[in-house]
Amino acid sequence: MSVAEKTSITRRPLLAGLLGLAGIAVAALATFEAPRLLSPRHAPSPFDDLLAKLPDRESAARLGAAFLAENRTFDADRSAMVLRRRLATLPLDAAIQSDLAEKHIVEAHGWVLPETLVSLCALAAKAA
Repeated sequence: MSVAEKTSITRRPLLAGLLGLAGIAVAALATFEAPRLLSPRHAPSPFDDLLAKLPDRESAARLGAAFLAENRTFDADRSAMVLRRRLATLPLDAAIQSDLAEKHIVEAHGWVLPETLVSLCALAAKAA
């Protein structure tokens, strides 16, 4: 077999193919990493495992601040312990439904809300 009979790949199509693959890799990386990079950053707190359950931490912190302004006896560490125990067995929405069914409600700035939700919001305010 002579050298003339071997098929050869020219440089331009090879480089175009490699650049195309690199472009696809960059687009895929941007698709998966963009939400993490664009999400708001929060200072680390001892309650991050609980606060991750909140869909909107900033709004929760505002509600929690309103609750804390009226309730000076809130114990963050004790509430976090109770919430961790409760949310270990129930998802957040089920815990809120349970609070409503059992009439475990709290007033926060004129709003009557489930105790679990208000406790999470107060923790968000403490962490902010």
